[in-house]
Amino acid sequence: MGTCPKCESAVMVANIGDVTVQAAGGKQWRGIKYYCPACGAILSVSIDPIAIKTDIVEEILRALGKR
Repeated sequence: MGTCPKCESAVMVANIGDVTVQAAGGKQWRGIKYYCPACGAILSVSIDPIAIKTDIVEEILRALGKR
């Protein structure tokens, strides 16, 4: 079990939200942020794995002429 680094509450469940993740070169991806339900402090940010999967499937279907 971890604690929030800001409010020190035990984090048993984290809330999630959308965020844009941008590389130094300017390329952007859809991302996800995990934040403390008690105080709202951001605990982590990463590329959204579900969005990446959806984008890959769409690109493959377009390449195969299915969309």
